[in-house]
Amino acid sequence: LARTEDGVFAVNDICSHAEVSLSEGEVYDGTIECWLHGSCFDLRTGKPTNPPATAPVATYKIKVEDGDVYVSLASDD
Repeated sequence: LARTEDGVFAVNDICSHAEVSLSEGEVYDGTIECWLHGSCFDLRTGKPTNPPATAPVATYKIKVEDGDVYVSLASDD
C-alpha cells in the first residue's frame, strides 16, 4: 500500500524486473521506485515508467471506508 496526495494505492510488492520487494523503495510523483535497479512503477496502472523493468506489476482495487483500507485480492490488470 502507498498513500500519496492523490489517494491510496495497492500494487504487488515484487518488482517485475528483479523480484525484490518494492516496499523497500521510495514513493514519489505517483510512482514507486525499486531500490535495487531504480525502475519506477506507476501506482495507478502498475506500468513501468523507466528501464530496466519492461513488465508491469499487478495493481489492486482498494476502498477506504471510515479510515479503514480494504484491498481486493483480485488483480486489477
